[in-house]
Amino acid sequence: MKSLKVGILGAGFTAGVHSRNLQKVQDVEVVAICDQDIQKANSLASSLEGNNTKVFNDFNNMLNSVNMDVLYICIPPFAHCGEVEAAAAKGIHVFVEKPIALEISRAESMVREIKKAGVYSRVGYHMRLGSAVQELKKLIEQGTAGIPVLYDGRYDCNSLHSPWWRDRKKSGGQVLEQAIHAYDMAMYFLGTPERASGFLSNLCHQDVPGYTVEDTSSSVVRFTSGALATVAATNCAVPFEWNNRFTVVCRNVTVHFDTPNRAEFIFTDGPEVRRSFIDDSIDLYLEETREFIATVRGQQPERCTIVDGLNSLYLVDAVIKSSEEMGKPVSIELFK
Repeated sequence: MKSLKVGILGAGFTAGVHSRNLQKVQDVEVVAICDQDIQKANSLASSLEGNNTKVFNDFNNMLNSVNMDVLYICIPPFAHCGEVEAAAAKGIHVFVEKPIALEISRAESMVREIKKAGVYSRVGYHMRLGSAVQELKKLIEQGTAGIPVLYDGRYDCNSLHSPWWRDRKKSGGQVLEQAIHAYDMAMYFLGTPERASGFLSNLCHQDVPGYTVEDTSSSVVRFTSGALATVAATNCAVPFEWNNRFTVVCRNVTVHFDTPNRAEFIFTDGPEVRRSFIDDSIDLYLEETREFIATVRGQQPERCTIVDGLNSLYLVDAVIKSSEEMGKPVSIELFK
């Protein structure tokens, strides 16, 4: 089996998770790490086995100096400025953390260039890989679950996060940077959204200098099937807890998710209600890397591509625009 050479852009927490997971996949080598803070890049590189990873503080220098098969992009939304496109043009397969961009136009550029280059892509919506999530997805595709009718999701936390996260011009806000996971889950189960209405507020952090993002939001999304999703998010909840719980109601089954790996399935299609539980411990971050590397090697179909990343941006962008118009519904047209 050919050894795959991987570069990583970014040296923060998420880049650390991915770099360690890449080392758990057979015949994969992290050959380069790039971060504007060279000390962070050095620290991450020195933590990897073998310690043969080259370090850069300039992306173009890394791209032109190192032979890579795959690039992991783990930088904040505002920092994207053509790295995906440049890597794709060199034939490099790209893993991009969510959200893939701050602006729709940048995300559309990514999609165009990846399709033009014919390389594989993956977006870091790891929640899709949970054991309980996969079980419900299978039941829906088989028809056993019946038609999906409602997604009810909530994302809550309480943290000041990084300075860039608190700045709407850099993060896009909680809906775009965090709660987008919940919106992706709604699309994963319910299909194509056609209209969204939302409200955003800053209620708990008005006295925090530089805090310009919302800390409370709520939305309703209508899908082409007629199904509905409600998503609420807040940064005013329990300190240093990050919760993403949701319920999915189908004609024949209702599923309450504590996590993507843990859920109660309540079957309502028979004379008596039946209940079952899934409680697993799959490492979702490791699993998404295993899947992406397998795709690059031609061992399985491409999943959760850059197009999914763009379409989730279309949805949350509609929610944000609706809030700017006092909740007026905003139509959504996805990339096809």
